[in-house]
Amino acid sequence: MSNVFTDADAESLAQMLEKRAIPFGGMSLEQLDGFLSGVAVSPEPIAQADWMPRVWGKEPRWEGARDRDEHYAPILHLKAAVERRVKLGEEDFTDQDMPFIWVPEDGEAPPADDIPVGAEWADGFLEAVGFHEFEWGEWEAKDEWVTEALDLIQSLSGGEDIQEPGHEGRLAIVGQLPAVLHDLYAGGLERKTPKQPVRKDATPGRNDPCACGSGKKYKACHGKG
Repeated sequence: MSNVFTDADAESLAQMLEKRAIPFGGMSLEQLDGFLSGVAVSPEPIAQADWMPRVWGKEPRWEGARDRDEHYAPILHLKAAVERRVKLGEEDFTDQDMPFIWVPEDGEAPPADDIPVGAEWADGFLEAVGFHEFEWGEWEAKDEWVTEALDLIQSLSGGEDIQEPGHEGRLAIVGQLPAVLHDLYAGGLERKTPKQPVRKDATPGRNDPCACGSGKKYKACHGKG
């Protein structure tokens, strides 16, 4: 299955979630996109068995493994697309790679249902943060910019502390999300990469011949002092 997630894929998944997830306390497409973004940049892995139930709220009774897998498939397709998205640097990013956040077509009118732009996406992301709050806290303590990234997403969720209040301020934050997610992904990779020890040249034993070729023992030559 391709990691490209089309508008048609999004529409199909949104309809499935409206029928099988939202009525039972599960996620909308926008919440799911934010949630899977949080899973993708989490400082520690989150197992599918742990995050998948949150998508449904109360998971449906499947008719069998095939029925379950058919409903899981579009969610996993979106997850793969999100994982691809967070790896993209600014030079590779296109409008097609934006998170699935509902924005008014004219870019000015507030949303018709009074849900602030980006709030559902941010709520989904922060729910994923809840799986590893301690690890996120450790990361924030080490890297101040991680706190700034989470604060930006938190402001989109609650509406507090938005530098430019109102609808325009929210649109500005939405525009920053791809770069924020990429920074969290790249920073997480760096954090998880084991540091290579600095190798030092072996020091001769005190009674070994000195490497300078003097013929003296190391302790009586360059090993003095």
